[in-house]
Amino acid sequence: MKTHAAIAICLASAAIAGCSSTEDYVDDVNDIQTEVIEASNSVGADANASKNEILDSLQAAQAEAEDAVAELEDIDAPSDAEEGHDALVKGFEELEKLYADVRKGIESQSGSGAFDELRTEGAEIDKEIDKALDQINDGLGLK
Repeated sequence: MKTHAAIAICLASAAIAGCSSTEDYVDDVNDIQTEVIEASNSVGADANASKNEILDSLQAAQAEAEDAVAELEDIDAPSDAEEGHDALVKGFEELEKLYADVRKGIESQSGSGAFDELRTEGAEIDKEIDKALDQINDGLGLK
């Protein structure tokens, strides 16, 4: 899976403009996203991983995506970022479901079909998440 684009951060201009809540929001979203990216990148990173190791990495990535959804739902997004924020939550929910589906697929078959699903659906979810992040950046004027 490719790494999601990070929210563009213009912290200096945000601080000058007195938008500390926007700065805090961007920091929180970046921290949450970083954890998901790290867990996502570990899935399939070891070509010699055993089936159990792959299942463990999928479970960890699924748990990280689940945590991201919960944390994002607890954040008060600035009004200019609400629409993108909601789309971001949806993207991480879809990622969480994808990891669960792929785990089930690997447990019930050889795994190659499940990894094909991870690659194709994961790429589409990545696009949705990137679009949501762009929407947040646009709404907050951070591009």
